[in-house]
Amino acid sequence: MEWKCGSFFDVVPELLGERKYDVAVGNPPFIRFQYFDKQERGQAFGLLNSFGYRPNGLANAWIAFVQLSAELLRDGGRLAMVVPAELLQVKYASELRCRLPMLFEDVCIVAFDELVFPQIQQEVVLLLAEGRQRHSRTPGRLRTRQVANGKALLSQAAVSEVTPHSPERHTHENMKWTSLFLEEQEFRVLKDSADEGRLSRLGNLADVDVGIVTGRNSFFVVSEEQAQQFGANGYAVDVVGRTSALKSIRFTQQDLRSYAESNRSKLLNLKGLDRTFFSPALEEYITQGEAQGVNKGYKCRIRNRWFDVPSVFVPDAFMFRQIHQAPLLVANQTPATTTDTIHRVRLHRGVDCSTLCGSMVNSLTFAWAEVCGRSYGGGVLELEPREAETLLVPYQFAGELDLDHVDGCLRVGNLKAALDYGDEVLLRRGCGLSKTDLDRLRQGWNRLRQRRHGRRQAYAAT
Repeated sequence: MEWKCGSFFDVVPELLGERKYDVAVGNPPFIRFQYFDKQERGQAFGLLNSFGYRPNGLANAWIAFVQLSAELLRDGGRLAMVVPAELLQVKYASELRCRLPMLFEDVCIVAFDELVFPQIQQEVVLLLAEGRQRHSRTPGRLRTRQVANGKALLSQAAVSEVTPHSPERHTHENMKWTSLFLEEQEFRVLKDSADEGRLSRLGNLADVDVGIVTGRNSFFVVSEEQAQQFGANGYAVDVVGRTSALKSIRFTQQDLRSYAESNRSKLLNLKGLDRTFFSPALEEYITQGEAQGVNKGYKCRIRNRWFDVPSVFVPDAFMFRQIHQAPLLVANQTPATTTDTIHRVRLHRGVDCSTLCGSMVNSLTFAWAEVCGRSYGGGVLELEPREAETLLVPYQFAGELDLDHVDGCLRVGNLKAALDYGDEVLLRRGCGLSKTDLDRLRQGWNRLRQRRHGRRQAYAAT
């Protein structure tokens, strides 16, 4: 037996010349891009480039370990790795998701109901691949297995009773591997609805942008009383910073007043304002910010004046960035904007805001959000702007919606009633889906939502 000791990326070039390994087994380090040593990162990316990979600049270190380990194997070799569940859904892992079925005859993903390593608060999966193949033009098999916990792996059935998936399940352009945990018929209805081309993508109707990046919300977002004290009412704008304020498909003046009663609701918007017009109280506040080091934060220090917050505009609608239940789009009927906890949406010409917001409330759009977004250990679904713009929306069938009814159901917390109504008007009458297909869409949405909620419960228990 031969042992080699050293940095993996130092040793790999020597090992690549041999390609004699039958098995690669590991638990690679989970090092996010900002903490990935620059020298090792350069080594890793150089090696990946030599094999035709184009690593994403945001890639975690584990990606390189998995990709290069696969290159060390001889034909027929096997790979077994403990990797973050991010494999299933993050953009920087998309190239690996595409390549794995082409590199191996069989790939199996084992996921867990519970946290395997609760002390690190990181959801993981087992990546098991066998039958290393070279120059294959057809993808190998991709299978999944959901088990309770690490102990359940001691049962032989845990990795033998797996669910096989057709190649289209892991090659669809906009679906992450999260969709592998849908039943076959649930996936089929979702895919067919997308492929028929009858529905719009949200990005064809609106542009989704991040909320305002202040550099430090606790400094730039102030109360109404503070704004008055600073004499800043003329250049402080209404702002919403909590998704709990967005309860329905409309955000009204009354909603804004209710929010302001118990939250900081003014954003200091000083850009372009001559400093000679600052009040003594505002000058003192800025000095306090400098004493606290606000001006030294990255977003602030790269500005010409550190306290000039860029990109302040009032959006047509708000959209949740982090989602517990469902991805609501909320028509903004106020002069308020939002911080980066919420996305800002601007409509394309000719699109009616309230109608678009109402058309989002249906099982198809909700299920699509689960398969194009990503979730982390806390059980929250996150949609970045480009992901949100891929959402399927039955907007062309929304003219028959009673928007007041949808709004009323959501305001009293009856999401099911709003969803039942939206499914009937938008999907059954509008899209012509059968009752069976509607049930499958609802079941698929519930399946994926409950799966990520299970992560939240597991985190809460640790």
